[in-house]
Amino acid sequence: MTNRVFVSGGSGFVGGHLLPRLAENGFKIRLLVMNEAEAKRVKTPGVEFVYGTVNDLPVLMESMKDIFAVIHLVAILRENKDITFEKVNIEGTKNMLAAADQNGVKRFIHMGILGASADPRFTYLHSKYLAEEAVSKSGLDYSILKPSVMFGQGAGFITALIRSFKPYPLLAPVAGNGKTRLQPIWVEDVVSCLLKMLDGEKIHQSVQIGGPRIFTYDEVLLAVMQAMGVKKPRLHVPVGLMRPLVWLMERTSSNPPITLPELKALSVDNITAEDAVKTEFGFDPKPLSEGLDYLKPAPAVP
Repeated sequence: MTNRVFVSGGSGFVGGHLLPRLAENGFKIRLLVMNEAEAKRVKTPGVEFVYGTVNDLPVLMESMKDIFAVIHLVAILRENKDITFEKVNIEGTKNMLAAADQNGVKRFIHMGILGASADPRFTYLHSKYLAEEAVSKSGLDYSILKPSVMFGQGAGFITALIRSFKPYPLLAPVAGNGKTRLQPIWVEDVVSCLLKMLDGEKIHQSVQIGGPRIFTYDEVLLAVMQAMGVKKPRLHVPVGLMRPLVWLMERTSSNPPITLPELKALSVDNITAEDAVKTEFGFDPKPLSEGLDYLKPAPAVP
């Protein structure tokens, strides 16, 4: 049996942590990338590149030959012109499933999200829900991993938190009351769970995971600020007052600090059982308090 794994989204945050560990465990990696610039961001040696996107069905059909397993990480958090939740998160996942089925792939591992919602008002969360539904009804030997927000070098959630307060010298604005509950999990622990799924655990299951402690949004923000040595009072801004400002930022900036779907999602708790990783995968995940050292400012050069 081949030990070649097809990975989509491997040049992103989770993929950057996953690929080296796949290689360390003896897997051959075939990686879907959009172009050479994306391929150059991949530092793991020995990776075989396939050029295309999850919407290039003929490319997927051809490139999943002689593949043991698929790890599907691709998803967009923000829409931009033709790059929509419908096209990438939903149709892209269905294309991956079709190519895997056509080629007799043995395992399909899908990166879901804790908080995926059947409610279409939450457009991003709803797209992830529909993608997960497609995976679970595919007939393949699937596993779905649904982590809470992640921390670790390169984490988009932590970067977004920093962008929310860094530009303001005197205070840290917070959309809403700051009481939404989160369960941050270390990216390397997420990768460990993916590898266990690759080894055959949790077939035909959708598994929710989070870190060992539940925090409020305010508490996570405070932990990040403390790790960076930043001291600012927090200013809670009602969501109703934020909406017109966020709407304006979406139309005047190519990369706004927050979008309307993200603002809406801030009202949804993102939690599961605090012992979920231990119960489902048999190990203790790293606590947030031990995983933010990379944010500490570099010591001053004498």
